[in-house]
Amino acid sequence: MLKNLVWGSVLCLLGASTVFGQNAVFEFEGRYWMTNLSAEAKVIEQDRGTDINLKSDLAIADKNFPSGRFSFFINPNHRLTLNYTPISYDTDSNIRRTVEFGGETYSANTRVVASLNLQYLRFGWAYQFVNLAGGKFKFGTLFEVKGVQGDVSLAAPDLGIDNGWDFTAWLPTIGLAMDIIPTSFLNIFAEISGLPAGQYGTIWEGEAGIKFIPFKNFSISGGYRLVDIDARDDPDYARVKLGGPYVGLSLRF
Repeated sequence: MLKNLVWGSVLCLLGASTVFGQNAVFEFEGRYWMTNLSAEAKVIEQDRGTDINLKSDLAIADKNFPSGRFSFFINPNHRLTLNYTPISYDTDSNIRRTVEFGGETYSANTRVVASLNLQYLRFGWAYQFVNLAGGKFKFGTLFEVKGVQGDVSLAAPDLGIDNGWDFTAWLPTIGLAMDIIPTSFLNIFAEISGLPAGQYGTIWEGEAGIKFIPFKNFSISGGYRLVDIDARDDPDYARVKLGGPYVGLSLRF
């Protein structure tokens, strides 16, 4: 479902670029994100379930991920952006302590095959109403809808146990976006957005970086990105925090 929304949003952005004419700019950016993971989950059934740390208990290791960013610059003050990041972790190891998940007990040193998968989507509108020095400094609001579709599973093949929890979360968020453009070939940028949703959890995200533009239609970027996802269906929950540097290449049309 989430992948269909990604392609639908891309087609909408492409269609919008024809409506707004020659002054509009469309940009595609591919990124490689080098992340450090912090993740916890709990799934209770029959009053049995413990907090599980996916790194320290299940030996899930850090990984790096590609991501795509589609931006439609309507004019110097308005920008629509679609971000999509597929995230997938897995491990096959002996569990380090006894835990309960989904009503089943996984004893210490039992072989456990575990996975964490996320499809993370953001669609946003940046309105940078502060525009100074001919566009060299821009600052304004960022309105987004963030969506995550994920699952976490634990299986113990030797015990015939296989449990999992699927979750989907959608959340409108607000934030701020800033660009500093000292020259035509350099762009320093930062943005942050999020919103708590009480019993349903929260999603926060922030990034900052530098974009080098050696040619009009091509750029190289680098920066740091942080994502904090807390999906809840009390008493079950999954919390995933990812942070790390990224590098990217982009084309403009």
